[in-house]
Amino acid sequence: MPAHCCVSATVIIEHRDTLGRLLPAGTEVELCDIARRRYPARIDEYGVSRHEGVMPGKAAWQVLGLHGQHLVAVDDVPMDPRLAAAAPPECDVVADETTLRATYLPPPIVINLREDADASAPDLLSDEELEQLRLAGNNATLFLHGYNVPFGGYHHFANWEQRDDVSERPILVPAGSASTATIRQDTEGLSIHIPPRSWGNHYPPTNPASSDQLEALLNGSAAHSWCLHMEYRLNSAAGMQDDDWRPYTRIVGVAWSGNTGAVDFFQAELNAMAAGRRLVALLSQLHEAGIAINVICHSLGARVILTALNILGERSQYQVLDNLYLWQPAVADNALVNDPTQDSHPLGMGIFPDAHKAVRNVVVLHSQEDGILGPPPSRTRAFWQQVAIIISPPLYWLGETFGADDRLDEVIGTAGGAYGKKWWVFPSGLSTPISQYYADKAPAHTVSPPTPSQPPVGPDPYGIERAARGWQAFKEQAMQEARDALASGDTLPTYHLLAPLAHHAVITEARAARYVDALQALVARSWRAGKTPRAALGHIGFGAVKDIPYFQARLRTKEFDFVDQTLWLFDHSGMRIPSEEVFERSYKEGIYDHIKETSRFGRYD
Repeated sequence: MPAHCCVSATVIIEHRDTLGRLLPAGTEVELCDIARRRYPARIDEYGVSRHEGVMPGKAAWQVLGLHGQHLVAVDDVPMDPRLAAAAPPECDVVADETTLRATYLPPPIVINLREDADASAPDLLSDEELEQLRLAGNNATLFLHGYNVPFGGYHHFANWEQRDDVSERPILVPAGSASTATIRQDTEGLSIHIPPRSWGNHYPPTNPASSDQLEALLNGSAAHSWCLHMEYRLNSAAGMQDDDWRPYTRIVGVAWSGNTGAVDFFQAELNAMAAGRRLVALLSQLHEAGIAINVICHSLGARVILTALNILGERSQYQVLDNLYLWQPAVADNALVNDPTQDSHPLGMGIFPDAHKAVRNVVVLHSQEDGILGPPPSRTRAFWQQVAIIISPPLYWLGETFGADDRLDEVIGTAGGAYGKKWWVFPSGLSTPISQYYADKAPAHTVSPPTPSQPPVGPDPYGIERAARGWQAFKEQAMQEARDALASGDTLPTYHLLAPLAHHAVITEARAARYVDALQALVARSWRAGKTPRAALGHIGFGAVKDIPYFQARLRTKEFDFVDQTLWLFDHSGMRIPSEEVFERSYKEGIYDHIKETSRFGRYD
């Protein structure tokens, strides 16, 4: 019998996060000794868990039920939280008493502004989250994803398990809920065989997992995956090393309802503006708390943040944001102009004339090789090739199959990009989504014109008078909605008929009347906008507007700046899992180095 079999010890663990805060009292901590006996304890008000009766020798522990607070150091010795989750760290327990200091990451921060969010989902940060941002350098970096991105969720750390019945091939086994991974895991070089769920505990040989399968299994999905990758790359650009995660800074992920279907871009724009109105409260909260704000957005996320800034700019002259980074923005190249008459959108949705007032600096990261936003300059195609793709039915449904982040980019790029076709009459353009939106809102015989009688008989055989009465009623209802919103006293009222103008804080009667007139004219032209959309800002940057005095002055002072990524960013979502050049030249030089000069990211110098 070993000499120490009757000897026991007390293990005392102090639990803090990297910001110096005690982990929440009442949190359960489970310790396992060399004999595989378990010793649960709860963290007390001093951040300490006490585990009595532990056998001396090797021991390991894990914290249960805490979301995202991954272990990064023990007694100031750094460790990789990805490895700690797969195999809890060991410690040497000596007789009598062993004391340890364990350090964890603070939890992730995600704000859910989606239409389908639970009613209890807050639009604002909690007091604890505000404190977290204050302690982490008194700054916040927000990230807004783009179009066609569902909410998704976090996944798990990888546990490795050796199975004799599969010729000793390693199997990826999801860890328990306590090990939910809220940080990016490196999949490079992994060769893992993944059993289908239907096999249960029986694991016949399988093919090695592809890199896409590993990403989906390890690094979350949809909006959460975007946040994991953005957060990790920004920390890496700031100087964090994989062998010491203690400087790791959490960003604020903002989710919104961008996944409306690959061809319903109009509804996605309405959702973006609705989310932008709700985002105003969060930006105001951070500003009033004295926390510096930087925002990074991708694709149609630009419409979310520009809506919020336009509203803030209409209200006051305060510069709420330090920096705004528009990455491949899916808005017009003149979206930031301050002259409303320069709006080429048939319904007045194209520019944000007061947005510039609420931000000190705007940096546009653009690439002409983005096949979603426009035709890549390196590819020239005959007209018949473009037409073959345009008239092909799969164009309409491609996004339902692939989504905007993968092959849709390349396929639509061959037809000159999807963005420039958003006003086309065929296959959908503005007619179908607007008609669908107003189906239960607008009076009859307006956005859905009256059907002529066959044969044409009666006093109004073509429905001209019916349409005129319908449009007059539409205008009166829209103007009444504007009056009611103003009378409500709500600083950000909700609009229905006037939702396409939601990038304005309050809509006047006159603006409401002009909007209905514009919509009526659009329907009268059989939904032909009469002009093509301006090129996307994320495609050509400020290239076509740089000589306009308003832009010229701001480009000269660097209030507006740009990073032309044409030589290294080759697809619309190429920054989510970036090449080395995208990381160095876009993340590091284009974003982090700029933040370092004008603001701050976390506690990095």
